[in-house]
Amino acid sequence: MHKLLTRITLPATNALKNEDDNYLRSRFIICYIILLFSIIKGLIVIGVVLPKHQTTQVVRATISTLVYSALVWRLLTKPSALKPIAHIMLGMGIALVWTSIFLYAKHINLIALQFLFMVIMGGFYILGSRIGIIYAIVCTTPIVGFLAMGGDVTVHLNNTDFQQLASPAYELLAALNFVTIIICQYMFYEAFMQNIRDKEALNNKLKVSMLEAQKLAATKSSFLSTMSHELRTPLNSVIGITELLIEDKPEERQKENLHILQHSANDLLSLINNVLDFSKIDSDKMVLEKVSFRLSEFMQNICTGMRVKANSKKLDFVLDTDPQLDKLWVSSDPTRLSQLMYNLGGNAIKFTEHGSITVKLKCVAMSDDKATVQFSITDTGIGIHPDKHEAIFESFTQAESHTTRKYGGTGLGLAIVKQILALFGSELHLDSSPGNGSKFSFTIPFAIVPQIQQAANNTEHADYSHLRLLVAEDNDVNRLLMKKQLEKLNIQATLVENGQLAFESCVNNDYDAILMDLHMPVLNGYEAVHKIRTLEDNNKANIYIIAFTASVTEQQEIFSAGFNNFLYKPVNMTELHNKLENIVARKQLMH
Repeated sequence: MHKLLTRITLPATNALKNEDDNYLRSRFIICYIILLFSIIKGLIVIGVVLPKHQTTQVVRATISTLVYSALVWRLLTKPSALKPIAHIMLGMGIALVWTSIFLYAKHINLIALQFLFMVIMGGFYILGSRIGIIYAIVCTTPIVGFLAMGGDVTVHLNNTDFQQLASPAYELLAALNFVTIIICQYMFYEAFMQNIRDKEALNNKLKVSMLEAQKLAATKSSFLSTMSHELRTPLNSVIGITELLIEDKPEERQKENLHILQHSANDLLSLINNVLDFSKIDSDKMVLEKVSFRLSEFMQNICTGMRVKANSKKLDFVLDTDPQLDKLWVSSDPTRLSQLMYNLGGNAIKFTEHGSITVKLKCVAMSDDKATVQFSITDTGIGIHPDKHEAIFESFTQAESHTTRKYGGTGLGLAIVKQILALFGSELHLDSSPGNGSKFSFTIPFAIVPQIQQAANNTEHADYSHLRLLVAEDNDVNRLLMKKQLEKLNIQATLVENGQLAFESCVNNDYDAILMDLHMPVLNGYEAVHKIRTLEDNNKANIYIIAFTASVTEQQEIFSAGFNNFLYKPVNMTELHNKLENIVARKQLMH
């Protein structure tokens, strides 16, 4: 049957050889089949009834055959005319039903019911459900009306009325109608099943593509983790040693040079953070920390480095802090907040040749447990055209094509700012026009740290000499740096070069906490933590372990592996203080 149908529908198939939509192909072929068999039935009627002098039936069949032939020709030469052709075809079917019932047969016979079914079927299959319902109502109305007026239904041939179709035309017509209905049903069913098969094949391809995408994402994450570690590790040494030298109270000339070195290293770190954090935020891996810090002191430290850079361009740099914020301690993510300020402040300095940059903090609302602070960075630089206000927040985009060549940068800064602010539940506002500078502003609600906790967080004179720490770090310079940073806090730590030595030292000694690098030889940080957590000694197995890492993509993995906390490289003293305070608080609770 399939081969026979292929030959019958070959002209229609050729007309749609470039069409991939199975349903459209089936609609087209169904219309073609109905028209083709209507022509065949018309020719049969003419051949049978012409010798019997049924003039009305001959005229009726001849006109129908000519119209159907014209519709077939139009359908094959212009497939896009399917819908109007279908309307004409179905309209003629309705006319045949009506005239058969009320003018010729004078009763509802088998052929009338067949035409009724074909019109309903064609309406739904070719033109869709809405049009199909309309044709169904129009076609069934005469049937219902005729029955309501007392008409009868018959399925046998009655030759007593000259107006009825003569035999064997009646029987042949009924048989071909059944064939037409069966073929149309078959074609639509095949289209339905082919569509299901295509979707199953597409789903299989999609599953394969998803697996490949997941592998690619895992590779990308691993690459970013490695890149983060390799890039940040040397920076950790540069920034940390610079910080230690500044704290040693150098001469004024040396201090200025060290500040320049520190700011340059921070600029490089900010650039690396932007590239790595962009991928991290994009994959929804970034979460905000909750660290206690004094907001005004934090902003002064951030702006000190930016002021040096601004002064080198002979620009005035002003930090204007609301007096209400002077002694305010807040709980938030200082790392992400510093990224916001470095990106916005760095842009302001970069795009300003003359004038000033003003960083302003204003307390817009204050309650017992929350302070809402508005940050604004205003410059007197080149400004941004209103048409570019949206574009500059897109990744790898700057306001003008020559901006990168003239001023440098990746075009990621503002995209990162926008995404980080979304984590804070805030958004960035811009007021700027060419030649009139720019003002970027945003508002962040901060949780206020209670007075008791503030006193605990004031670590300027904190005594950590009683802490017993184990530090596992494979990089010689970073190990030396960590040793010096801890010595400044009166902590004599035990330092080892890999995870295996860290595990053995933990087994043989008692420590309050371990600072564990993640990427080390012999045993890495994850493997070492796993071995420690499985120790029989509960005190040793539950020791407080901080992941000491340069990676920006491993927060979830760190906690899942059994770490209690993490400390990013490069480590600044404020963050180190906060982590040590957690260790002290835990030690006090245990005793």
